[in-house]
Amino acid sequence: MMNDRVPGLLASLAAELERAGALRSAEWRAALLAVPRHVFLPRFYIDEIGPHGVTVFRPVSADSSEDDWLALTYEDRTLATQLDGSTTPPACGAPVEGVPTSSSTRPSTVVRMLEDLEVFPGARVLELGTGTGYSTALLCERLGSDHVTSVEYDAELSNVAGERLASLGYHPHLVVGDGAQGHPDGAPYDRVIAAYSPSRVPPAWIEQAADDALILVSIVGDLDVYAYTRLRKVGPDRATGRLVDADVSFMRTRTVTRRPAQLRAAMAARAHAEPVTPRMDVSLLIDQDYLWAAQLALPGVRRLWVGDDHWFLHPDGSWAVLEAGDDPRAYEGGERRLWTELEDVATRWSEAGRPDRERYGVTADRSATVVWLDEPDNQVGVLS
Repeated sequence: MMNDRVPGLLASLAAELERAGALRSAEWRAALLAVPRHVFLPRFYIDEIGPHGVTVFRPVSADSSEDDWLALTYEDRTLATQLDGSTTPPACGAPVEGVPTSSSTRPSTVVRMLEDLEVFPGARVLELGTGTGYSTALLCERLGSDHVTSVEYDAELSNVAGERLASLGYHPHLVVGDGAQGHPDGAPYDRVIAAYSPSRVPPAWIEQAADDALILVSIVGDLDVYAYTRLRKVGPDRATGRLVDADVSFMRTRTVTRRPAQLRAAMAARAHAEPVTPRMDVSLLIDQDYLWAAQLALPGVRRLWVGDDHWFLHPDGSWAVLEAGDDPRAYEGGERRLWTELEDVATRWSEAGRPDRERYGVTADRSATVVWLDEPDNQVGVLS
């Protein structure tokens, strides 16, 4: 029977997360063992490489393959639960293309953040991004439902998560709304944890946090580089902290756009542009520490891939592309020379000792989220 397998799958998952260093305490281990993840994942998608090299998503559910479905729900992997804002994956069917808009984050990331949250008995927690409700359930198991408030943008996701939580006896305060606004009616909160990635620290989170509260958030910039940040509230509307030694990422806020029309225009202009021989090591375009520095220096520049080519777009119409291959060539056009600017950032970053993300910190208040290097006085960028 399926239920007979769950305790063993949970125990194996707990052991895996302990070996990885994500699960570090007896309290969160007990919570993990008490919450069956499969309840929150009756259907989901598995990403695969399609016949033309494009990522496709195969629907999986107990209806299509119970053994496969159950085993996958207890693997340490992120499982997409929604594509392009559609409500529920089909029970079965051929793989489909799409853009994930909601998912169940891999358990090691969820548990790592919960450990980092440093909760205590009686702590009031504000969670932004209910999603499937799995991490909400872990918080309820540890702290009690009346100490947990969770905000979800998608009303249907919130309703479904509430039903699944209730089926296990959890009844947190679920709110439908913009996570960036928090939930002032439940403030102050001792801990704030974000299960989606905004582009900066929303002021409402700081204002609704209690004195000395912790705020955990994975910030994402325009070049899709994430910065897992642990802040402490140090004033009425101010919080500060360093980036944490972990690659933690979530779905971006729903308001992000990909600029397909601008990409089409840039691709047309590329046909008439002269090539530029790259001065920089093009492997830097997959170096997350360099890209973090680049997105601080070039706010508003977005990165897209077309095959193996790296495209960079700015709202003013400027563009650049690196065409990969044995003899890579760069092209640029528009008001600015984005490829030249990217190379200039690489030069400055190398001269500064190629700092990694752990050397950065963030100070956020009502007006801005400021990024600094090594010390708060050494400001190097502003997130917006």
